[in-house]
Amino acid sequence: MNIRRSLEDTASKIPHKEAIVLGARRITYGELVAASNRVANALLNLGLKKGTHVAVLMSHSPEWVISYFGVIKGGGIAVLLNTALKAPELDSLLRDSDSEILMTEKKFSRMLSSVLPHIPLLKHVIEVDAASYTRMLANSSSVSPAVDLKGEDEATIFYTSGVLGKQKGVVHTHASLMGTPPIVSAGIQRRREDVIIDLVPFSYLYGLFEVLFGSIITGSTIVLIPNFTPRAVLEAVEKEKGTVIFGVPAMYNALAMVRDEILERYDLSSLRLAVSAGAKSFPKLMETLEDKFGLSLYEVYGLTEVSAVSISTSKSRKLGTVGKPICSLKILDDNGQEVPRGEIGEAVFNAPWVMKGYYKAPELTAQVLKDGWFYTGDLVRMDEEGYVEYIEKKSFIIVTSSGLKIGPSEVEFVLLTHPSVAEAAYVGINDGYGGQIPTAFVVLKEGQHATAKELSDLCCQSLADFKLPKRIEFIDSIPRTSSGKISRKKLKERGLPQN
Repeated sequence: MNIRRSLEDTASKIPHKEAIVLGARRITYGELVAASNRVANALLNLGLKKGTHVAVLMSHSPEWVISYFGVIKGGGIAVLLNTALKAPELDSLLRDSDSEILMTEKKFSRMLSSVLPHIPLLKHVIEVDAASYTRMLANSSSVSPAVDLKGEDEATIFYTSGVLGKQKGVVHTHASLMGTPPIVSAGIQRRREDVIIDLVPFSYLYGLFEVLFGSIITGSTIVLIPNFTPRAVLEAVEKEKGTVIFGVPAMYNALAMVRDEILERYDLSSLRLAVSAGAKSFPKLMETLEDKFGLSLYEVYGLTEVSAVSISTSKSRKLGTVGKPICSLKILDDNGQEVPRGEIGEAVFNAPWVMKGYYKAPELTAQVLKDGWFYTGDLVRMDEEGYVEYIEKKSFIIVTSSGLKIGPSEVEFVLLTHPSVAEAAYVGINDGYGGQIPTAFVVLKEGQHATAKELSDLCCQSLADFKLPKRIEFIDSIPRTSSGKISRKKLKERGLPQN
């Protein structure tokens, strides 16, 4: 099985069924196949070869889906970029990924106008909302190109701070991409008649694997919500008779807090379940969500490198846990020994759908993949019934409320570019409600001055909004370990200033 065949098999059975919906736009499975074939053939005419890296930087839209499948069908490797990133970050990733083609939109190419001419391997920038693109597709065949795709072929690169705290490309093959979507779909009993309300961009593994691929395998309809608000979700559920929602805990928290008198204005009777992943959820709020919306919540735990590894299913579900493992799991202490049930340790998985490796980084790959086992850096606990509870990152990677991961070194590097800054450390401080407040601790050079606003503005110029410090604290010195590393533990223990 490969990605192309999974789409074409479904389209051959239900060509007229709606696959993707965005507002008034409705794309059937047959139309999705034809449109993606046109993209594939147009790319091949531009010189795309099997294994060419094609970056995709686009809004959450039908065009994203069409472009992605076009790249894959043409034998390309899709490099998925986050639209929240800013020009310096995207410049770095386009270079690192060796992308030769960029599929994007006018607003992004304008943002990158000073960067794109200087990226060594980049040959083509394709704006999917330009007239030239429409003409290019009009002259392209809608017949599937004869490109031989095998399960072991590389297919997609995701960039993540993930386990090791630095941006790196996670390489997945056709086989690893298709490993978990059938399992998760079966676990939540996704059906062809389901209407999926999608709040998760496809540039994240959770969105691509479990929302897009899982829905295409079953022939479900996906309704895209590009910009989350509770009202947008309620309106979409009522209008499209949505049955399943895919989101992250922060979104469900917001939905759980919608007032009853507002919910009563909408017909939400079609909803049957919600799927959550990407961050630790709060059981009490999830119980409220279930009660208010009359649905069941299923949680999925996974990583960009290993996809889903533990899921709630219709037969095994317990709020506050991420269900039961769907592959081999060991929970190890700091000495590499397995811990007894009920004790906390690092989750280590052996799964057939693990990544091929980090792009151009064999030494980093070797740090996390050892004898077929993937070392997650995540602390978990398994109860006596076999349910897994996610605790926190073993390292001090900062995880935002929506599940986005921030590598502290990225932010620290930007802060250190200020001429008055001597030292900087970035950590997540416990907010008292189970979340983290990204906090920058800064030491100024002797006799120098800087304000929190100056440093915040500096970060804003170079970093995505989700990476920006929520607080900046000036201190006399950064605590360090005996080996000279920043003691993030001591900084976290300082907590927030008392009002």
